[in-house]
Amino acid sequence: MTSHRTPKPSLRDDTESDRRVPYNKKQSPLVLLAVIAATFFALGTSTARAEAGAATYVLSLAAGDAPVQLAVVPRGEINPKLFVDLAGVRLWVREAESLGRIRARLGNNPVAARQLIQPVVAEKLRETGVEPDLIPVRGDAGRTAGTNGMVWLAGGEFERTGQYFDSSGGGFSRLPDGKVKPSQGERYRVRVAGFFIDRHKVTNEDYCRFLNDGNEGYWTPWNPRIARSALAPHVGKFVPADRTLARYPVVLVNWFQARGYAAWAGKRLPTEAEWEYAAGGIAGRTYPWGDEPPDEKRGDFPVKFPHPVPVDWFPAGATPEGVFQLAQNSAEWCADYFDYASYTKAPAAGVATNPTGAAQGFQPQQWFRFNVVMKGWCKASDAEHFTVTKRHGRGPFTDADAGISFRCVMSGP
Repeated sequence: MTSHRTPKPSLRDDTESDRRVPYNKKQSPLVLLAVIAATFFALGTSTARAEAGAATYVLSLAAGDAPVQLAVVPRGEINPKLFVDLAGVRLWVREAESLGRIRARLGNNPVAARQLIQPVVAEKLRETGVEPDLIPVRGDAGRTAGTNGMVWLAGGEFERTGQYFDSSGGGFSRLPDGKVKPSQGERYRVRVAGFFIDRHKVTNEDYCRFLNDGNEGYWTPWNPRIARSALAPHVGKFVPADRTLARYPVVLVNWFQARGYAAWAGKRLPTEAEWEYAAGGIAGRTYPWGDEPPDEKRGDFPVKFPHPVPVDWFPAGATPEGVFQLAQNSAEWCADYFDYASYTKAPAAGVATNPTGAAQGFQPQQWFRFNVVMKGWCKASDAEHFTVTKRHGRGPFTDADAGISFRCVMSGP
């Protein structure tokens, strides 16, 4: 596949700094130089083969100050040579003139790029249920690591007791005494096959390796933590904007970006059941480390750091098998579409074997219409946020600044 990309400078917002690692341009020349060196999306003329699906998204932009228009069209109507790759998804463009205007509109404006994804594409997804195409993943460097840095979990069963916590509506419901109100479902057992799981969340340096292996369209242009370097020997390469950020979890990544990285690494996102099994084990621990409530040794609780911390902090909060930060530092994308029934209703046999969640993401009868599963949490003062069974669903284009990251799994032999 041949494509032609024109590098564009990127404005960057350095106000979202970690209290421990200030984004001080005098201290970090990478940040200063990256302002004029970053490419944040790919605009292409290519013979790329589109992903399967009856319909897809097409962009158009009239002259003047008109907004970018997004339409859902039959796949046969697209021009496979005209597209925009942005934040993990490929959006087809109706005609070459529109492509030129979109290039000018987005080329030096990460705010405009974000507004195209959120809310334009995100709202169209909620309206129609049509998922955009993922950018074809390039490179094979991700597969060289194999299962290094992963933990093997033998298959087994655990019980969903029917009581859990749900913050998918934007927060917890409260009882009259102020305590968090638990949600209720049916009791049943869940059986999962053995799998490998990443010991740590995917880091900024991990994600940069992915971007640098031919996957620049998966960059988030409004992410101040990753930029292109203007310093030798890494000129033009994606790097953490500050060297100290290398081992922080990558954030500002949506569900499609997480899926692309996982495919590049020869892995996949965990199902909600696999994530829950990794965190709670056969015994059904309340928290990943056990049944004791969170404290400052097991995580950032109570909150001291306003943004994420390195992925290997708080070893006391790891699972007995050595999986770090399943409950804290940042939430994590899972593979499943979000719904209520697939989690709360017991299967006829009383055991759900390798469940994968809802059959489809589009649920127009529900208030959320299209959500995917997030597990774990980032920063909170309620211990219930860090319980193994806590559920949360968000739209797949959500990329909360310090709130959502991911880790990968690999099926066992």
